[in-house]
Amino acid sequence: MLSYLDRIIFPDRCEVIEVVPSQRYVYPIFKNGSSSLYKQARKSNWAIKINEQIRRCHTIHVVLRDPQERLVSGINTFIQWTMRDHPELDVDTVSWFAQQYFYLDRHYATQFSWLINLARYIRPDTKLCFLSMTNLDQLTQLHELPKQLEPVSQDLKKQIMQSHNCQMYQRIDQVIFDHCVGKSMTFNELTLLIQDQDRAAYDFVVGYSQQILAPLDALS
Repeated sequence: MLSYLDRIIFPDRCEVIEVVPSQRYVYPIFKNGSSSLYKQARKSNWAIKINEQIRRCHTIHVVLRDPQERLVSGINTFIQWTMRDHPELDVDTVSWFAQQYFYLDRHYATQFSWLINLARYIRPDTKLCFLSMTNLDQLTQLHELPKQLEPVSQDLKKQIMQSHNCQMYQRIDQVIFDHCVGKSMTFNELTLLIQDQDRAAYDFVVGYSQQILAPLDALS
């Protein structure tokens, strides 16, 4: 994106939790059980691998969530937390910005963007083992629910589902969710899968960014 949002959506701190005693590593993604995983890590004193330490992990488990369900929940979290921290703002305006300018916050940034950020710190041969939310109990028995969050209203849900601004981005997440749960693959294999399953969405999201950066690539 080449904007300050890059530092929000793709932060320079990446974390992977070491699950004991199974010696598995899991990548916590917001809205995908990350609160429960972090709570379990604190309670059980699990280690958290950061940035370059992640390169030592041969396999990393990733919990995926239905993209549409996650998008609605994530925007709801963003709106309510923004209003909590900035009560002087108007809720309708905050909601409009959240839906007009995808993606302003990691709570509803695509799962693909989370995986891109992880890819910065793993080896090319690291395997990503994808799980569904129903597999979360394999990693933790704790279920941390967000505090002070009201249920998503039907009006807000309808507005989000009708938005076209995020369609191509959500299509990439849908490919990952539909074809990767229960499978292990490298990040490169994942990108090839997305290209094969939905080339139009891949070109719209990734190809456009590559076109923007093409002049810089020519200088390297």
